[in-house]
Amino acid sequence: MAQVRIEHVFKRFGSVTAVNDFNLVVEDGEFVSILGPSGCGKTTTLRMIAGFERATEGEIYIGDKCVSSSRKNTFLPPEKRDIGMVFQSYAVWPHMTVLDNVGYPLKIQKVPKEERVKRVKEMLGLVHLEEYAERYPHQLSGGQQQRVALARALVARPGLLLLDEPLSNLDAKLRESMRFEILALQKELGITVVYVTHDQAEAMAMSNRVVVMSKGLVQQIGEPHDIYSNPANKMVADFIGLVNFLPGEVADGRIRIAGMATSFPNTSNLTGEVTIAVRPENITLSKDNGTMPGMLTHRFYLGDSVDYRVQVGEELVRVIVKGADLKQFKDGEKVFLDFEKILVFDKE
Repeated sequence: MAQVRIEHVFKRFGSVTAVNDFNLVVEDGEFVSILGPSGCGKTTTLRMIAGFERATEGEIYIGDKCVSSSRKNTFLPPEKRDIGMVFQSYAVWPHMTVLDNVGYPLKIQKVPKEERVKRVKEMLGLVHLEEYAERYPHQLSGGQQQRVALARALVARPGLLLLDEPLSNLDAKLRESMRFEILALQKELGITVVYVTHDQAEAMAMSNRVVVMSKGLVQQIGEPHDIYSNPANKMVADFIGLVNFLPGEVADGRIRIAGMATSFPNTSNLTGEVTIAVRPENITLSKDNGTMPGMLTHRFYLGDSVDYRVQVGEELVRVIVKGADLKQFKDGEKVFLDFEKILVFDKE
């Protein structure tokens, strides 16, 4: 295992700052995801940890070793950083069998053949590919190829595993099952993991902590539940889960949703015009009992829940009710809403 420390790291490409003052400590054995939209700087950050990109400023430590420092003019190449890496594209060699693909890092390290074969077979057992040892990549499914890439990254027993959107090329069901396979493997080996993804469900399901990035800046770092329940700003609230944004105003110690009679106690430090955020599952829907009248415009059956769209004044509000009966409400029917929890942000 290895601790990772990233201190005041910047990455500039000409006049563009791709990563802006990134700071993070990943503890031994921790699983941390870097999450954000395309172009936010998450993959660039991972590549700097790996040594495929050189930081413009700042320092990176893996374990007790400084692997990158602009101040000390230190830069260790990837092969000297004690890391394993899994790429989005699998990057398995098509001319090699599964056995040879997985054993290649040990061959480079000049591990004796007998020991190499033993360790490769052990690793193939961990990723459930023992019976595929003599097959070639074109004879495997996408999920099996990704397991080969994972086994190859781990066979040299690195202290740190880096994964760059490793599941994005898989179909939805396989992606979900691979999440839990990776997490189970990480727990069994006790390895430190830094995982990059744009999929918030992946990050929430797998991580001890999540780093949310946007436009090169860290927006929030925290446990998945905390980030979901208490987002630091509007960007985080919007990117993590589903949310309704409504215009509001703070007056006389109350928060009033624009154009509506309902108001809430002001527990924020904000005044004047604000943005109110409420998650669809934090809204109750009824036919004749509630504080906010509206008209049901659409219903969408999702199997375990029903997704409703309710017109309230000029705003269209999304409500998700678990275990609801699709026939309980009809399109065009008058309904009432109550907000169980709201978040308040500055108006942008």
